[in-house]
Amino acid sequence: MAAPASISAGGGAITQLTALRYVAAFAVMLSHLDFLAANTSPAVRATYTLFFHQGFSGVSFFYILSGFIISYAYRDRLLAGTIGTGAYLYRRLTRIVPLHWLTALVFAGWLAVAEADPPHLTTLVLNLGLLHAWFPAMTIHYSLNGPSWSLSDEAFFYVAFLPLVRVPVRGLCWIAALGLAVIAALALASSLTETAYSPTIEWFFYVNPAARLLEFVTGMLLYHVWRAGRGRAFATTAAEVTLIVAVPVAMLGFALLDVPMQFRYQLAYLPLMAALVLVFAYGGGGVTRMLRTRPLVLLGEASFALYLTHRPIITLTHQVLGGRAHGWGDVLLSALLLVVCSAVSIAVFLGFERPILRWSRRARRVPPMGVPAV
Repeated sequence: MAAPASISAGGGAITQLTALRYVAAFAVMLSHLDFLAANTSPAVRATYTLFFHQGFSGVSFFYILSGFIISYAYRDRLLAGTIGTGAYLYRRLTRIVPLHWLTALVFAGWLAVAEADPPHLTTLVLNLGLLHAWFPAMTIHYSLNGPSWSLSDEAFFYVAFLPLVRVPVRGLCWIAALGLAVIAALALASSLTETAYSPTIEWFFYVNPAARLLEFVTGMLLYHVWRAGRGRAFATTAAEVTLIVAVPVAMLGFALLDVPMQFRYQLAYLPLMAALVLVFAYGGGGVTRMLRTRPLVLLGEASFALYLTHRPIITLTHQVLGGRAHGWGDVLLSALLLVVCSAVSIAVFLGFERPILRWSRRARRVPPMGVPAV
């Protein structure tokens, strides 16, 4: 089946999704400014707790977008046999592994030298092998560079896509419906019995690759919806603005309403993030035109670097300052960190990530795809 005319051969017609990746990564970065939770100002503490902390919802956007873009880039090619399983996995893993290894080893070096607490060999192997999200222990799934747990999920999605790509749309709907029913039932049962924070619950509903597969499959289904042109009439400037505003409103609202974390980890944000991906995939509004500008596309291209480098920068800064910033000093520090992390991500993308990616493609003689990377 041919791609719709709205997609250019180089993928430029959906570059707005690339720019949105920066927004999602920025939200995740806000959630990791956790030193604000201990600030001396009640206003600062409340801002972090009620809003910034909810930035973890950006992960849902990434997972749904991943299912959409990977379907766009590989579904037809895998089904037609024009790309093999090995080439597909090579392309996906070379997209995430080099920078993951770099940041993980930097963290390991920091722990060994500055903290005199080198990671256990098993933890290091699981982390570098992208298997760490499967383990409930926080010392494993959040080991080294904490945000890398989501790459363990992504690696699972890449493998799962190989059989899922051959499942008819109706079958994908049944898989999504079953996954939704099971996770919702478990979340409800858990929220009725576990009201306090539990690291096990956080792992199961937030980190666990099997539970997060629902969002990836949702992205695959959105690709079929988008390809069929359903809902295109709703992809207007008004819809884009509404969704952009709805995300922070939902983040604040779920916190104020004290929605159980079992639901906030995934299910509460799933419909909103799905709508965001679909509406902006069509790109029929004025916000899309802004997102296609070169500076925002560059930030989007550097979003993976931002995602993997911001935590080491925040951790190192906190270690060096030793908690000397208080009150509004924390606010100024946070603003500086947001700027520094964004600048570093662009430098890492241009100086490391892009050259490594180009070298890996030449090594396997794989032609560029020209689609938004995830």
